[in-house]
Amino acid sequence: MALHRAVFLARTHPDARVLLSTFSDTLTNALRTRLIRLISHEPRLGKRLEVHAMNAIGRRLYELHFGRTHIAFHEVIQPLLAEAAREVDAQRFSRHFLLAEWEEVIDAWQLDTWEAYRDVRRLGRKTRLPELQRAALLSMFDRVRSPLQSRGCVIYAGMFSRLAAQLAARRHLPFDFAVVDEAADIRGREAISAIVACIRPDA
Repeated sequence: MALHRAVFLARTHPDARVLLSTFSDTLTNALRTRLIRLISHEPRLGKRLEVHAMNAIGRRLYELHFGRTHIAFHEVIQPLLAEAAREVDAQRFSRHFLLAEWEEVIDAWQLDTWEAYRDVRRLGRKTRLPELQRAALLSMFDRVRSPLQSRGCVIYAGMFSRLAAQLAARRHLPFDFAVVDEAADIRGREAISAIVACIRPDA
């Protein structure tokens, strides 16, 4: 349905640039294959209709506006979390818990103040955290951010957040329409904001 919608938009708006995006590289490749079949008699549509994984198009647009960047993946984040946990005596939490709290709460919602972390509803997180524990964890997460910044690394949620702000202030946007498949993941919140910022307001 998303693929047919994207093709419909490209057909009915002859000068429009259309983005079709999803969170999975596998789905992206499958959509590209199906797109070729769908527009085999209209190859010109393919010049205005782009299919990208969300992270891939985000990174491309980010580097276009801010220059080459380094993404901090698990192998970078995990040792920083372990070291910070030792420094603030948060080792009672498992590494799995700390990484999930970072990815699903702190990073997903871009929480960088005590008030934001204190008040956020940790949807889907089974472990309840009183204020004292949240304060200790936030101190630990702050210790993770510092070396990332000094190394010039960004995390996908932060990348999308900065990109959304940049695109929202621009007159000429990269796409006229965007169709996003599989957008239910909470970690995609900032990514969706960036994609919305990519398209014209009346689209």
